[in-house]
Amino acid sequence: MNQLPVIPESEFQLRKESIQKLMQAHSIDLLFFYGDDRAVFGANHTRWLTNYAAHFESILTVLPRSGDIHSATGAESETFYDNTARIGTIHVVDEFNMPEEEYPYTKPKTFKSFIDILLQEAGTSSARIGLVGEAAFPHWLVELINSFSFKKVEMVKFELDYRALRASKSEAEISVLKYGFEIAEAGLMAGIAALEIGVSEREVAAEIEYTMRKMGSEGSGIDTIVGFGKQNTFPILTRTTMNTLKGGDLALLTVAPRYEGYHGVIARPISMGPAPKEVRFAIDAAIEASNASEAQLKVGAVGADISGAGLDVLRRADLMQFCVYSGIHSVGTSEFEPPILTSVSDFILPNNSFLSIDVPLFMAPWGGFRFETGYQISTDGVTRFSKTPPAYIEK
Repeated sequence: MNQLPVIPESEFQLRKESIQKLMQAHSIDLLFFYGDDRAVFGANHTRWLTNYAAHFESILTVLPRSGDIHSATGAESETFYDNTARIGTIHVVDEFNMPEEEYPYTKPKTFKSFIDILLQEAGTSSARIGLVGEAAFPHWLVELINSFSFKKVEMVKFELDYRALRASKSEAEISVLKYGFEIAEAGLMAGIAALEIGVSEREVAAEIEYTMRKMGSEGSGIDTIVGFGKQNTFPILTRTTMNTLKGGDLALLTVAPRYEGYHGVIARPISMGPAPKEVRFAIDAAIEASNASEAQLKVGAVGADISGAGLDVLRRADLMQFCVYSGIHSVGTSEFEPPILTSVSDFILPNNSFLSIDVPLFMAPWGGFRFETGYQISTDGVTRFSKTPPAYIEK
């Protein structure tokens, strides 16, 4: 295997410094990030900031306004952090350990001792703090942080600046994301090739994931979606079953590999035999909607205009009742991360932004599907990350 793209260690130092500049602008002394092993969003912030993705034990990563990153986790993750994180110091903290376990090989500290280290690093005894994505913090941890005499900063403006910082990708991120989308398309093509009458959803998913793992995928941002027939394509989400493919079925494949913490994503419906008239009409309208949103992509474009172009197509086709969520979003260390481009979004696309255009039509009398395709938007133009545009596929 040729040398594959990675995020260099030096970039994590630059990210730390960029966030510290934002902290100074917003008068924040300590910035708290939470991470766990939830499948979609758990590693988002900590992976981006340190390259660490929690597994089994959660992590609290804290950035002082000056100095180094410090993180609190349980004893079983101490060496895991040292082996995978590219920046920062790890601390085993009592509150993050499994209460029924004994760990004779490590000396955990109290959460108060951990906080004292942070205050010393920040050079203050009375800190102004911010919690990034506080809604994802567990209640016990928020209460523990609140038990200290900190002043909590209103985070709305900070988080907008933080999202804008992350929305414009670096050269290293661009290389990693491009390869992630290559993996995704290879997985999709393997899945399409595996579609034969009598095959199970799980067998097709196995072919997809085997192909992606061989190319370097570390897993998936969302579990690989393979659904056959009305029942298993009707809901927005489905998990693979032993349901087998039948003639006349609509098959839905949604593929979202994670590579070096970043995601590629692609989704296509495939008709086994000629699609019924109403299904073909919906597929053609979804393709037109995707193309309409794509036509709006450029540096400086406004989110509502990009979203609205596709929605207008679905309105004219009288399919809005099946458009079940806002499908245009950024891509990064979450498969779908802010900004989400809704019908009222005022987000302005920066140079080197990555977007996924997802046209979702579900809960229809005949089932459902999505077309999803990734794009890079730069001052050099728009790059689509699939060899072929969204199109009707029949086997």
